[in-house]
Amino acid sequence: MKNNSIYRHIMSGVSHMIPFVVAGGIMIALAFLLDAGNAGASDYGWGNPVAAWFGDTGKVAFGFMLPILAGYIAYSIADRPGFVPGFVGGALAASGGSGFLGALLIGFVAGYIIVLLKKLTSGLPRSMNGIKPVLLFPLFGVILTALAMIPIDLVVTPISEGLQNGLTNLSGTSAILVGLIAGGMMAVDMGGPVNKAAYVVGTATLVGGASTTLMAAVMAGGMTPPLGIALATVLFKNKYNEQQIEAGKTNWIMGASFITEGAIPFAAANPKAVIPSIIAGSALAGAIVGIFGVASPAPHGGLFVIPVMTGWVWFIVALAAGTVLTAFLLKILLPDASEELEEETA
Repeated sequence: MKNNSIYRHIMSGVSHMIPFVVAGGIMIALAFLLDAGNAGASDYGWGNPVAAWFGDTGKVAFGFMLPILAGYIAYSIADRPGFVPGFVGGALAASGGSGFLGALLIGFVAGYIIVLLKKLTSGLPRSMNGIKPVLLFPLFGVILTALAMIPIDLVVTPISEGLQNGLTNLSGTSAILVGLIAGGMMAVDMGGPVNKAAYVVGTATLVGGASTTLMAAVMAGGMTPPLGIALATVLFKNKYNEQQIEAGKTNWIMGASFITEGAIPFAAANPKAVIPSIIAGSALAGAIVGIFGVASPAPHGGLFVIPVMTGWVWFIVALAAGTVLTAFLLKILLPDASEELEEETA
């Protein structure tokens, strides 16, 4: 399988996933904004009917992220018959604990399961062609995909849990070190097991309505990648094609709303340059949060919940520093867009 084929399949999933992430993430952020007077309470974000409506609806939209990702990866590989097993596989990844990485893997598995089923059923009588897409492919595709999900969960879920335990053990050490590590982890896989491990530990510290530095570091680290990429598409246009420059505009909104997934298309296009750049920027943002003891009572919301943070001015400074570092590292590490095009056509 060629690398450009893998990229095309991934981008099929990511491009269909992003609108769900944007809609869900911003609605959840609005829930915290609308419940700002309840900051620190155990039901913060769901403390009044309007906020709860935004939060609940946002969670539903956000919940489709992994099924859509896996479904459209499988669709890209096997056409329409691949969508159902891929979608179900993504839902199983979400419920089983393997998360983004599990959904990514099972999307490919589901797609190639359908490719295999098409070959195995190619010898059936033509009279059965009508039942293949409505019975044989979805039924056996879902069964085989669900079976394939078992070993993926068994491998990926413990990795995620181990990362969570490791970060929890760090939480008693220097706030600067914890902030640096937690912030950097948010950028490693942008919604995958490493990102989720940091986020879960951050939210776990908000016991009894507490405001914590770890949560603020996690939020800063998660906001920095899309913001840094958005800034780079403005300052260094020669590094990006027209499609990426347009996508960069959306990343301003996604970064402001604490939606790290906005960085995924850029990281998928050039992981060797983008991933180190965003990790460095996020780690710097998290470390600055730790240095100045910024604390957040909200587990989500991005810029919308800055007013309820302790030391919110330093949160903005941390975010700005991480964003600028990310953008300038991208300038250094990314080749010019024209050079990449020449390499692809050579």
